[in-house]
Amino acid sequence: MNIIKTTSGNVLLTDTSGNVSKVLINVNSLEVKGDNEIIVKFGFNQWAGIIVEKVQNTQVEPAAAIPFTGDANDLITLLSADFFFELSGEGGDDLATVLIAGNTAGANDIDLNNNDLLNTDSITFNLGSTVNPVSGQITFDANYGTFVGGVSGGSIKLKIGTQEFARVVNKTTPLVNLLASNYQVCIVAGATGQRLSVKLARADSDVNSAGTLGLVAENINGNQEGFIQTVGTIENINTSGSLQGETWADGDSLYLSGTTFGAITNVKPSAPIHEVRVGYVEYAHASKGKIYVKIDNGYELDELHNVSITSAANGNFLEYNGTLWVNRGIIYTVELMDALTVDFYAPYDLKINTTTNIKNAPTITILDDGAAYTLTNTILIGSKITVTASLAGVTNLNITKA
Repeated sequence: MNIIKTTSGNVLLTDTSGNVSKVLINVNSLEVKGDNEIIVKFGFNQWAGIIVEKVQNTQVEPAAAIPFTGDANDLITLLSADFFFELSGEGGDDLATVLIAGNTAGANDIDLNNNDLLNTDSITFNLGSTVNPVSGQITFDANYGTFVGGVSGGSIKLKIGTQEFARVVNKTTPLVNLLASNYQVCIVAGATGQRLSVKLARADSDVNSAGTLGLVAENINGNQEGFIQTVGTIENINTSGSLQGETWADGDSLYLSGTTFGAITNVKPSAPIHEVRVGYVEYAHASKGKIYVKIDNGYELDELHNVSITSAANGNFLEYNGTLWVNRGIIYTVELMDALTVDFYAPYDLKINTTTNIKNAPTITILDDGAAYTLTNTILIGSKITVTASLAGVTNLNITKA
């Protein structure tokens, strides 16, 4: 069965061959009821029901083309005023439900307003789309091979599945604006208004580098919110290395500078500068460069899970105690079994911290180049150390470098 509204305003019901079976005059609207009944509404609130097995097609023939721009709701309003509700196929939906996903006048966009719901198993996107999504929009971008969404503020496009961002508050000290063009490196500096606060990082100490979070992805004024990129590609920046006085090449590893807050270098740092890798040069170019961001803060020795260091001192070494690696001073054993006096020379500046009797508990005296020595004082390299016991025995000297 076909339903046709003619230019005269009448409605024709025809079979699939076009033969007219019924003419309806002064029709206000048609509505589908259930699976096989059409309700026809005439003027003066009159109506009648028509039983049909299947609606094959609907057609509207306006007297002239009707210009239209807008979203789905605007189209529904237009059709409700100038036409009647219509439906192709079996079912009980009305026009509003059929059109809720949008219309061609919206350039194939889906615009869900007023809490309307889209209930579907899948959505097929145009793989050749050239739409530049703004905040609240999403499209498929063949250049990146993934979906791209507009992020609040408009300056960032999120490449879904390949990038991660953190929304933070600029709390640099002293307070300065963070600049995306300089792709500055930021460290966590607490929290403000239920968001992480950040300041510029530097690899000269654990305090300035251990919480390195990411690179500035958009300009963020002082005390304002913005996005820091924690993973993925930053594009359209100067990756020639000229900002740092260096020469960068595709594939270079990039590190946090140990001298300039927020800066990056392709020179791998040496201790005591902390090695904080911030990413890699994907494309070296003066204006269209790319950096792949991937933060690796590295570790200090005492941050390893099986190492416990307490009050480290010069000359300490690591010793495994059966459970953990711990720091120990040098233990020098003096055997005084046959002789009550032992002489040796300091191989480096050192301190004797404690003496521990192992056998016979003699009383120990120590001379530094012939002068009485007080424990923990510094003995200079080359000095003659004389250890004397009151009786034959064995004593441990705990020694560290001064």
